[in-house]
Amino acid sequence: FIQYDRPEHLEMRKVVHTYFTPKSMEEWRPLVRSAISDLLDAAEARGNVDLMRDLAVPLPVLVIAEMMGVPESERPHIRMLAEKLLNIGRGEPDRMRPLTEGMQGMLDYVNPMVDERIVEPKDDFISVLASGEKSGVFTREQVLVNTSLLLLAGHETTINLICNGTVSFMNNRDQWDMLKSDTQGLMVRATEEALRYDPPVKSIQRIASEDVEMRGKHINKDDRIRWFISSANRDPDKFENPTTMDITRWPNPHVAFGAGVHHCLGATIARVEGQEVFKALAERYPNLELKNPEMEYQPSITFRSIKELPVNLA
Repeated sequence: FIQYDRPEHLEMRKVVHTYFTPKSMEEWRPLVRSAISDLLDAAEARGNVDLMRDLAVPLPVLVIAEMMGVPESERPHIRMLAEKLLNIGRGEPDRMRPLTEGMQGMLDYVNPMVDERIVEPKDDFISVLASGEKSGVFTREQVLVNTSLLLLAGHETTINLICNGTVSFMNNRDQWDMLKSDTQGLMVRATEEALRYDPPVKSIQRIASEDVEMRGKHINKDDRIRWFISSANRDPDKFENPTTMDITRWPNPHVAFGAGVHHCLGATIARVEGQEVFKALAERYPNLELKNPEMEYQPSITFRSIKELPVNLA
């Protein structure tokens, strides 16, 4: 439904909005906290910790699988599909093959679940979409694709929030030290500043719906525009000392989640995951360090995605 504008977008968003209210997303915090603890315990036991592989990648899939109502025994399958879907932001020449396999695998997996939820709804996201099909707002194809969208949009971006935020803290040790001094009190502002300072999404594409003048430039109706979030988040007209990481910054009107009617539906759950990850890392590993300070990034104009994040815990 992100490809639609009003009035279709409004009707589609109404169906799913009630599921993603800040209050309902806050109820997921205990699960997020427990999952982080389990993942970090397992990473420590294995040794040779890569925070991307061991925490940032599995955490959002675990949460999304829970939201979808996926049985625990089938979660490895969902994680495999999710990792194939990540190829949408990759630069490898053969990326379309695993991406297509991931999309088809999701459609095949979710279709029978929708049939079940139409007859016997549960308290999960697929039941919400199934209710939209039942009321005529969604077609079956839209239900299936929007489920894939949940898995993709909630996965890639949260990975990037966790990894980019961790790198930002490691490169700004004064902010890391400040967070360690009051993790509970600062985790919210720390996460907002991580989102501003090095956002998960670098840019998004739009099509002009009408002619418009902007800063002396004429944009014609139907022109393709690319809007750079990372630039907007460092606008000196909006932010004092915009190139400085400052976790006491407040208010913090960043646009990491977009704006307007297309503002990210999953912003609250992403914030919860970021807050709990940064809090846990600061409390468990006060001397956390990057093994390699030089980051390698995926060649993507859309996503700000590093390839790996090996760390020293002690």
